[in-house]
Amino acid sequence: MKNAPFHRSYQILAKKFLQYLFPSLLTTIALSLNEFVDSMLVANLLGSHAMAVVNLGFPVMLLMATIYTLLGVGGSTLYAVALGERRPERAGKILCLSLLAAGALGCTVMAVGLFWPELVIPILCQDSNLAEDFSVYFHVLALSAPLLSLVLTFVAFLPPSGVPQLATAVNIVANVVNLLMDYIYITCLHMGAEGAAWATLTGYLAGILLIPVILFLKGRADIRYAPVSLKDLSLLRECVDTGGAAAMTQFGFAVKFAACNALATLYGGTSGVVAFSFCLQAFSLVSVFYGGIVSAAMPLLAVLHGQRDFSGAQYILKKALRYSVVSVAVFVAWFEIAPEQAAGIYDIVEPEEVALAALGLRIFALCFLFRCVCIVFMYYLQVLGEKRYAMAVSLFDGFAGLVPMAYLLCSFMGLDGLWWAHPLNAVLLLAGILLYNRRLSGERYKGLLLAEREDTALRTWEFTMDGDMTNATRISGQIIAICEASGLEPVKAKTVGLMLEEMAIYNKGHLKIVEDYDVLLHLYDDHMEIDFRSLGDSCNPLQDSELDEECNIAVLRRASSALDYDYVLGMNSTHIVINLDRKG
Repeated sequence: MKNAPFHRSYQILAKKFLQYLFPSLLTTIALSLNEFVDSMLVANLLGSHAMAVVNLGFPVMLLMATIYTLLGVGGSTLYAVALGERRPERAGKILCLSLLAAGALGCTVMAVGLFWPELVIPILCQDSNLAEDFSVYFHVLALSAPLLSLVLTFVAFLPPSGVPQLATAVNIVANVVNLLMDYIYITCLHMGAEGAAWATLTGYLAGILLIPVILFLKGRADIRYAPVSLKDLSLLRECVDTGGAAAMTQFGFAVKFAACNALATLYGGTSGVVAFSFCLQAFSLVSVFYGGIVSAAMPLLAVLHGQRDFSGAQYILKKALRYSVVSVAVFVAWFEIAPEQAAGIYDIVEPEEVALAALGLRIFALCFLFRCVCIVFMYYLQVLGEKRYAMAVSLFDGFAGLVPMAYLLCSFMGLDGLWWAHPLNAVLLLAGILLYNRRLSGERYKGLLLAEREDTALRTWEFTMDGDMTNATRISGQIIAICEASGLEPVKAKTVGLMLEEMAIYNKGHLKIVEDYDVLLHLYDDHMEIDFRSLGDSCNPLQDSELDEECNIAVLRRASSALDYDYVLGMNSTHIVINLDRKG
């Protein structure tokens, strides 16, 4: 920074990503407790056949997750983009519409499950030994659909509202209560596998009751909301379009795992179902980590995209990919070296079942490294607005690629074909993504990671400044010279340089801001846009405080053609527009 005035350190984004990463991982872990820890507890309390009953209900849970992903992930992504674009009313309408739709869809799932179970149960459970227990378990899952859909959708909006820790608290409470009630319902009340479904319902009831308490005590959630009407339904369609690919991934899970359960039953009987259930639990465990990394990256990617900070978005994307691959590699190594140890956690002890589960996991786990890259990139495509591309990735990852491949391989290889279909599908998908990205790289994008090109600004400069006024003055002088060389009138060029100095004075005057801050300058035909981003508590240059120097604030407001401020994701974001007179 001292010797390279236009060097950008990315430390602000690195710190913000890490700040989001831990609560996002905890949130994903809490959500996944309902999948793998719940199944582990049920297996140890009731045996591996009860775990198979819970696994047969997994497509129902994925259907609920589809609703949450469609409206929670899709809505919160658009919500964050709207905040980055400084459109708070639009963000508020997106939140309200998403919650209303989530409640309506959850009620629809409940009605189908309770009144027409004969349409669903035979599809999900084809093993007569498990049918009776699964029927009771399924009815309780259907009853919980509205609650889960509404809670999970709302929680998705908490991270882009600047409070990822609140989302973590709600999910942890819901799932800790779930596990405690598992023990009470199964051991004390002798409710069998049905008790696991009631425990899930009880846990999320506790979670939704906690939300107003947390918001009241913390008071720091900057949740935007706005009244909606029928004319705003187009926003809901945008949410659905944005979340469609991620939701299709969840729906694809429901379809492909229902199909895979059928193949496991056909080619391996009850032992095959147990072995596939074990692989599915390993899949859920690994997904926790790269799912948490994606959850931490998505709000930042969306806000940076809305602010046209494309290099910042690439920085976050690369960091998310790197973290995902490293974390997944650790689990793959464990599954390849000691699959029997992992099987023991789920109380799989019969020699035949252990051997089958260990063989299946060693092959199945090969897909994790390739698939995690595909999924991280698919979420990035949603931020870019490449909805059809993201949907294609989701469909192939889900049932369109894997299910036909699994049926084909099983017809030649028996049950082994079910295991090999997963890594083969992931490798083909990643190869297809890389080839198509190479084709897309051109006017709008560059590189295999589809870094966006600035297609509207004539020139863009980005750098990091510190609180040293000597450095600020030096950088200001160099920016003035560059602006003049780019065709600005000397007076306007000096105005741009003055803004850099005045913002340095403003940041230095607010003692709570001790971090460096990022500066982005976009030069257009008729105006210059300057964005300042810093960490720390909110400090709004549009509002006077006793820390402000009157002349400093007056200069900022008078010299700018437009001055906007927002506190987004716990970052101060000041946007200044200066109208220009360009030399010919």
